[in-house]
Amino acid sequence: MRVYVLVLRGAPALTRAFDRVMESRHVASCLIEPESGRIRFLAPARAADALVEQIYDDGGLTWCSRHDVNLAGDAPEARRPLSA
Repeated sequence: MRVYVLVLRGAPALTRAFDRVMESRHVASCLIEPESGRIRFLAPARAADALVEQIYDDGGLTWCSRHDVNLAGDAPEARRPLSA
């Protein structure tokens, strides 16, 4: 999973991007910050990369960053059996 932070220019671009993110069945969590023109969301890398490309094609995307996240169930130590 990855956290994506998108910065968009203008309310119309922000609204279009937010709509796309919310329509995606792959997005696990989303936060919109209208005053700063940001959207943050959590999604699997492959699906989210495609989503960001669509948002870019729509116009208004000025910045995108992404960071890998290890969720409790994703971490290797979470899959090891517990010792007695």
